[in-house]
Amino acid sequence: MTNFREPTGKPPWPITLLAGAEKAGKSYACALASSSDLIGQTFWIGVGEDDPDEYGAIPGARFRIAQHDGTYRSILVGLEAAAAAPRVDGKPNLLILDSATRLWELLSDEAQVLANKRRKNNNPDQDSPISMDLWNRATDRWQSVVNVLRRHDGPSLVTARLDVVTVLDDAGKPTKEKTSKIKSQKSLPYDVGIVVEMPARGETYITGARSLKMDVRLDQRKPMKDFTMHSLWTTLGLGEADATAPRQHADVNATASAAEGRQQPAESQRPAANPSDAGATALSQYRHQQPDWAELLEKAKNNREMLLDLLAKARNMHASTEVIDNITAAGKSLAARAA
Repeated sequence: MTNFREPTGKPPWPITLLAGAEKAGKSYACALASSSDLIGQTFWIGVGEDDPDEYGAIPGARFRIAQHDGTYRSILVGLEAAAAAPRVDGKPNLLILDSATRLWELLSDEAQVLANKRRKNNNPDQDSPISMDLWNRATDRWQSVVNVLRRHDGPSLVTARLDVVTVLDDAGKPTKEKTSKIKSQKSLPYDVGIVVEMPARGETYITGARSLKMDVRLDQRKPMKDFTMHSLWTTLGLGEADATAPRQHADVNATASAAEGRQQPAESQRPAANPSDAGATALSQYRHQQPDWAELLEKAKNNREMLLDLLAKARNMHASTEVIDNITAAGKSLAARAA
C-alpha cells in the first residue's frame, strides 16, 4: 500500500553547481560562502585540486579540509562523514565538493584501468575500448556521491570546469557554432538545484534555478552583480527563520526493483485502480511523455558520446527497461566493433 503526504511548501537547502573557466573564482566563492552567518560548519572535500589553505585567511572563512587518499572510496567516506556531522548552533553545515570535473575524470580513469586489464592484445601502450558495463559502473559510483549530497540536510556547493566547445550535428560532425559545456558527468546539471556559470573572473550568471523565488527561463543567463553565495541564499529567501525543510528524496534501487519485478502478480491478479486516481495518473503520463527512442538510437548508434548522452537521458526520463537495454546493447556492439 502506498502512503501519501502533504507538501511542506518549503524548499530544501539547494545543491548549487559553480561551473567556471580556469581562475574564474569558483574556489574563492566557496571559501567566502563559509563565512556566511547562515552556515554552521563547512566541510571541504577536494578532488584533484590544491587544498585551499590560503583561503582560510579570508575574513570570516570557517572550513575544515577532508584528508583522503585520492581513491573513490576514501572520497565517498569523507562526504558521508561530512553529511552526517551535527549542526552547529542549529545552523546547517555546508558541504563543498571541489571539483566534480576531477571526480568524473577519476571514475573515467578507473574504467580505463579496468578495460586495460581485460585487453586481448599485449601492447601496454594502447588503451582498450571501455565497454558499456564499465561506463555503467562509473555512473553508478557517481550517483552514489550525488545521493550523499541529496541526503545532506544543508547546502552543498559543487564546482566544475566550464569549457567552450564546438557544437556537433545529429551525425556527430562539428559545426561552426560554439557553446559552453560543463565538464563533468553528463547528468550533473540535472542533479543540482541551481546552476551558476562563471565564464570569466567577475562575470557570474544564473542559468538554472529550481525555485519559486527566482524565475530563470530555459536558456536564460541571469546576470548576478557582486555575486556571493550568501547573497544568492538571501535572494532565495533561505535566510529567513524556518524557511527551509529537509529535502525529501527517495533513492532508486535497481537491484531491489529487479528482484521485486520477478515477484509481481499477473495483471489479472492486481487490484483494480481507484477511479479517483485517474487524474493523477494522466498528469504523471503527461509529465513523462517519452520521445521516439528508436529514432534517437538510430542516430546515435555509431557514436559513443551520443550513446552515453542518450543513455543518461533515458535514465533521467525513467524510460522502459527495454529502451535502456537496447541503448546498452548498441554501446556494447560499438565497443566490440572498435576492438
